[in-house]
Amino acid sequence: MTDLDTKPWYRQFWPWFIIALPASAVVASLYTVSLAVRTTDSLVVTSDDGMDVVAGRHLAAERFAAEHGLRATLTFDLESGAIHARLAADATVDWPKTLQLLFSHPAFADRDQTILMTAAMPDSDGNPTWSGHFINVPDGRWYVVLADGDAWRLSDSWSGAAVLQLEPAGTTDDGSG
Repeated sequence: MTDLDTKPWYRQFWPWFIIALPASAVVASLYTVSLAVRTTDSLVVTSDDGMDVVAGRHLAAERFAAEHGLRATLTFDLESGAIHARLAADATVDWPKTLQLLFSHPAFADRDQTILMTAAMPDSDGNPTWSGHFINVPDGRWYVVLADGDAWRLSDSWSGAAVLQLEPAGTTDDGSG
């Protein structure tokens, strides 16, 4: 005598297990689509003019900084939150009264900070200086941009060091060429 399984297919384990695999993929893809539709990409910089215009302005500002040999030294007092910027240039530059210092978090746009840097007395070498202050001293890794509006910009990344050297993007000499 043989013992036959007489239960219908819908009461068996394996058909439901096989159906569950593609069904879970469909549910996960629908969730991903809904997430993409409901949220914005905070890593993309947008403007009323469109992305290409913003990128073009940034490239022009970095090109100006590279052509004029602009460089900056930022000094941070992590205890008090004070920031001092000393700028130098190889060519004559009309220095502004204020600068924008942007701390951009690599992943979360709501953590970004923009600090207004105001002109201070020149240093002992005659280089112009600016000062500002953190509202909250950030920790971790950040992208830093020091800019005079759309005229020029210097950038680098910062991980909490007391001193940071900023140069135009793409001008860092890594010794490779």
